[in-house]
Amino acid sequence: MSKSLYIIGNGFDRAHGLKTSYWDFRTYLEENHWEFLLAFEKLYDFEPFDEADPYTAKNAKKLHEDRLQQELWSQLEENIGHPDIVQMENFSDCIVNDLDLESGNVGIRDTLDEYWRNEYGFIKKLQEYIKEWIEALDTSRIVPRKKSLINCSDHFLSFNYTDTLERVYGIEDVYHIHGGIDIVCEQEPIIGHCNKKQIKDYRGLAKQADEAFDEGTASIDDAIADYLELTYKDTDKIILFSSYFWEGLADVDQVVIIGWSAGAVDMPYLREIASRVQENAKWTICFYNVEARDNLTKALQYCGIDNSNIRTIQTDTYWDC
Repeated sequence: MSKSLYIIGNGFDRAHGLKTSYWDFRTYLEENHWEFLLAFEKLYDFEPFDEADPYTAKNAKKLHEDRLQQELWSQLEENIGHPDIVQMENFSDCIVNDLDLESGNVGIRDTLDEYWRNEYGFIKKLQEYIKEWIEALDTSRIVPRKKSLINCSDHFLSFNYTDTLERVYGIEDVYHIHGGIDIVCEQEPIIGHCNKKQIKDYRGLAKQADEAFDEGTASIDDAIADYLELTYKDTDKIILFSSYFWEGLADVDQVVIIGWSAGAVDMPYLREIASRVQENAKWTICFYNVEARDNLTKALQYCGIDNSNIRTIQTDTYWDC
């Protein structure tokens, strides 16, 4: 018997009134973990807005927030893999210049390594705060917007951390590929970039600096690689771990994508799905705007899906109410 696969993204939760955008997460951090937010945004060359400055233009705060949203938070997972490395290296130079490297001090590398662990170790809290934020959301009053999803026996792949499918639609078997709150899965939330090459490059630079006895450079290069590793999403590992789910898609002849953008970070999943479902499966894209429709259509075509098997439908017309 043929079945459908529903791929659920953040747009699904937002269509149900949940404030789950990355900007909403920033608002949560601003209200609850200001020091973390300050340290995080500083690594991406964003200083806090100074409202007390008498020379600040009236619309300066809005312009500042617009730039923050556009250049960092709108595509957080992709942007998180590109911290201001020049700033990190320059800061390292300042620290190293204050150290007595000429006196043959023992353990100078250990001292620097510990300093960078303290300086950039705050990022370890990222996933913890995401879980904390999602757990604070209330899904108890949400009503279903698509009756055909209720008690559905099809396959559900969710990229969300919430319990919307389970609690609102009564769907018991949902695979949360990136983890979520405790009530839906045991896996902690996973978020990150896919910039694996940069990690490898900085490990290589650190090794070269070590061989040249340049402890300052070696230490900061390793620190940059450490930070990138802590914010890296290992999609290959996740796909391997999810093998039992992929193996169950052989009977799928229809794929419905709701609120998922299939960004660069998540393209490996799309390729895996395309290789697992039936060859002539029909794909339905529920899109929020034309840009989202075009980007997802191109992504499907890139994965070898024939355009004749792709149908698009504006999200507002997809819902029952």
